[in-house]
Amino acid sequence: MHLIAKPQEEEKRMRAHYLSWKSQNEFIKECGKLVVREVIREIKKSIHFTIITDSTPDSSHSEKITFVFRFLHFNDNQLWEVKERFLKLEELEKKKGSDITKLILNVLEENELDIKNCRGQGYDNGANMTGIYNGVQALIRQNNPQAIFIPCSSHSLNLCAVHAIESSAPAKSYFGNIQKLYNLFSSSPVRWKNLQEETGQSLHKLSVTRWSSRIESVKPLAKKPREILKSLHRLKELDLPGESSNEVHYLIK
Repeated sequence: MHLIAKPQEEEKRMRAHYLSWKSQNEFIKECGKLVVREVIREIKKSIHFTIITDSTPDSSHSEKITFVFRFLHFNDNQLWEVKERFLKLEELEKKKGSDITKLILNVLEENELDIKNCRGQGYDNGANMTGIYNGVQALIRQNNPQAIFIPCSSHSLNLCAVHAIESSAPAKSYFGNIQKLYNLFSSSPVRWKNLQEETGQSLHKLSVTRWSSRIESVKPLAKKPREILKSLHRLKELDLPGESSNEVHYLIK
């Protein structure tokens, strides 16, 4: 019997395909280790580096922080080029400057990267990152004064736009009305359907974090102003709650 079983077992092994989720995850994990190893090798070869971090909540409302390194690389063509390499994604449980600093230093230590070789820091303009006493940039510079802090230019430009609008009462009122318009239609499937029938478009709520993306909220009003106004007039025919009815009359004016 064992002579019969032996070729059967060999045939089973021949049919192994390693396509289970466990095998795939293990393969991806090993590939990730190779990539990280190569990134670390490049950073160490260049000696000096800039560390760039940013955090955002994911779809499960868990805060995640990314670690990116920028450095000079001498390529195969004997030319210097600036490289940026993503190294790691971590869960961020605490957002105080001291906690983020500790996390950054831990990432450097576990990858055997010396903080003394850091020549730059790049973060957003949040107080926990930019604070002159307890911000991440200040705490990192306590470990290495040569780690010059450069705030994110895109975030800085975004803040310029925010403060510019805040100084204009008509602009604040305009964007406030856009949000009211979105809230009015999106709070009811019936109202949203009326909007779709009249305009063939969707309204968008105002972005809180990226001011420049508010252009998507403005586009429907710029393209279909008459149709949106007609949708508001159609809402007057519905039996709306008092507050919603007042909003309709206010927006029509």
